[in-house]
Amino acid sequence: MKQLISSLLITLALFLPIGQAQAADQEIRALVKEVSDKILKRTAARRDELRQHPERLSAVLGDLVNPYFDFRAMTQSAMGKYWPRASASEQNLITQEYTKLLIRTYGAAVLNYSGKPIEFGQPKRSKDGKRVEVPSKVTPASGQPVSIDYRMHQVGDKWMVYDVKIDGISLIANYRTSFASEIRKGGMSGLVAALKEKNRLD
Repeated sequence: MKQLISSLLITLALFLPIGQAQAADQEIRALVKEVSDKILKRTAARRDELRQHPERLSAVLGDLVNPYFDFRAMTQSAMGKYWPRASASEQNLITQEYTKLLIRTYGAAVLNYSGKPIEFGQPKRSKDGKRVEVPSKVTPASGQPVSIDYRMHQVGDKWMVYDVKIDGISLIANYRTSFASEIRKGGMSGLVAALKEKNRLD
């Protein structure tokens, strides 16, 4: 009997963490869906305005994405080895401008949403369990579906997006080379100026 109980306890110990991880992944998936639905609803309600004035996207969507997107971590990743070389004020300025650019890039990807249900795939957890990727597909009014995959990590007791892949292209990786180039040309102030200019023109 003791051996049987011991075997049962070992079996439960093996399967319980897996079950908890799966439950947590479904909660993360539900969170991403909820936030995505809110973003799509708001962009749809102001589609004509935002198409004419894409510079307003960051202001329109900021309150929805800021609590769930780890923009500082995204900026640090995009800057790579240059991040610790920047002063605290430079880090804050670059994060501020890059946040605007990221929100506008992400917002532009969902601006032509057709209203069809978003397809969410099964979350994929990293081997160490510290990161989760939630795949989704958004159907535009015309053309092929756009894949938007949310990469998330845990910050304190909450999960936050640290990167977004749009049609397989990482927003972070997309800017890493250009960041390095701007810093080599004009230092941190050059990168800040380039981001401000891009936010004015795009």
